[in-house]
Amino acid sequence: MSENTNILLETKNLSKYFTGKKGLLNRQPAQVKAVDHVSLTVNKGETLGLVGESGCGKSTLGRTILRLIPATEGQVLYNGEDILTYDKKKMWEMRRKLQIIFQDPYSSLNPRMTVYDLISAPLEVYKIGTKAERREMVEEILQEVGLDKQYLNRFPHEFSGGQRQRIGIARALILNPEFVVCDEAVSALDVSVRAQVLNLMRNMQQKKNLTYLFISHDLSVVRHISDRIAVMYLGSVAEVAEKAQLYSNPMHPYTKALLSAIPLPDVKKKRQRIILQGDVPSAYNPPSGCKFHTRCPYATDRCKQEIPVLRQMEKGHQVACHRTEELM
Repeated sequence: MSENTNILLETKNLSKYFTGKKGLLNRQPAQVKAVDHVSLTVNKGETLGLVGESGCGKSTLGRTILRLIPATEGQVLYNGEDILTYDKKKMWEMRRKLQIIFQDPYSSLNPRMTVYDLISAPLEVYKIGTKAERREMVEEILQEVGLDKQYLNRFPHEFSGGQRQRIGIARALILNPEFVVCDEAVSALDVSVRAQVLNLMRNMQQKKNLTYLFISHDLSVVRHISDRIAVMYLGSVAEVAEKAQLYSNPMHPYTKALLSAIPLPDVKKKRQRIILQGDVPSAYNPPSGCKFHTRCPYATDRCKQEIPVLRQMEKGHQVACHRTEELM
């Protein structure tokens, strides 16, 4: 167990590998290291943002933490206990504390179920309350997410994307969980609706003392809601820091390139754009050593051979790069 009593969840060398086939005739077996020895901590009541390019393993990490998909190796410590060792019964009880808000509000809601059926389903599964009490709880959570109880008997297709995501949030929070994975929770919404949903999630977090793992590829969104931010690249964590530290003083070359791509509100101001050369390497055959070395302008022979470890450079600021001190 970690010494920091404020830590709610911690992953230690968590990995998830998928076995597939490659080659012209798909005869050659291969392994995709979607999540590769990730060690992170999430403190009670905070929002840890998780960012990176599409396909870097963000969503896989979130689902592996929740045991929606089985881990290949490593640990997931929740209040100091490894939930990956839990049997089916104990994990079923734990799931009341662990929930997820999915990316697509259109596909994540069963079109044949009413709003009431969708939100009350977790209560029925865990046999919470009488029928009258469950209805009262559903009406209350629906109002908390900004929808009227008159919508209870309607179906998902009758709502906009923003309203559907509010229904998804209500369903995730009806059991009063402690830890919620927000998997690209606003990426499918119109820009005008995103801020409303983000503000709703922050309000619900404060009201219910929730802890979020907020997964997104949008650095502007992550900056709005997160307390700390972890940057992923090709299944591994490149940098972790407090929000203010990361945006004011990024240390990893990959993080610097990502931040340089954020548009500035003032069109008169110009930021030096860092253009990465080449494409993201295949997860079937990742580079040796530092996975970023094939696109890094500062890579050396050591980078090509030795895997960098995530080490603390400043208080609360960790970087996985061999040349951090030289580039500071």
